[in-house]
Amino acid sequence: MSGSSRRGLLRTVALVLGGLVVLAGVAGAVPARRVVGDDMLWTVKPGDIVWIVPDRVRKADVVLVDDPLDPGKQVLRRVIAAPGEKVRVDDSGVRVNGKRIRQTEMGDQPGLRIRKEVIWSKPPARANPYFTQLSVPEVAWSTPGVLEVPEGHWYVMADNRDAAVDSRWWGPVPESAIHGVVRARYGEVDTWRETPWALVLPEE
Repeated sequence: MSGSSRRGLLRTVALVLGGLVVLAGVAGAVPARRVVGDDMLWTVKPGDIVWIVPDRVRKADVVLVDDPLDPGKQVLRRVIAAPGEKVRVDDSGVRVNGKRIRQTEMGDQPGLRIRKEVIWSKPPARANPYFTQLSVPEVAWSTPGVLEVPEGHWYVMADNRDAAVDSRWWGPVPESAIHGVVRARYGEVDTWRETPWALVLPEE
């Protein structure tokens, strides 16, 4: 093995071990919550255990947010756009600042279509891919015009796009309504989840 290959292997091992240490620390220091409901299929599923920490909010994060339509209830939603960004939702797709979020078709389940999405990021930002679920036949939902996210607010969406309400109906949510970010998850393995544990790193 060459010197550069050995250094690459050691770096990979160090990153994996570092991630495990962080995950163990999060699991031990932060109370766990069990997910109820299917609003965030398929990345976060009913019965999953998640650890929500008071971290800085970033795009692609899953956050715990107050439900504007049900005072006292909190729900999980994914951050799609940051303050000052422009959002347009049309034909079941999402554009942020005029650029469509990258989608990859992952295949169909009975009555469902699964897509992987990646919010665009530039090096050295880390891409945080996630999976969305749409009904088949598709509901070609759209929102009127382009919305600019106000300062101090975030545009959030459910991953289960046709079965839950979010900023398409609520509008952007204030940062004061966000109570933390999912940074670790534990749940059963399936077609798109190779391991039960996931350390959820920020997109940027």
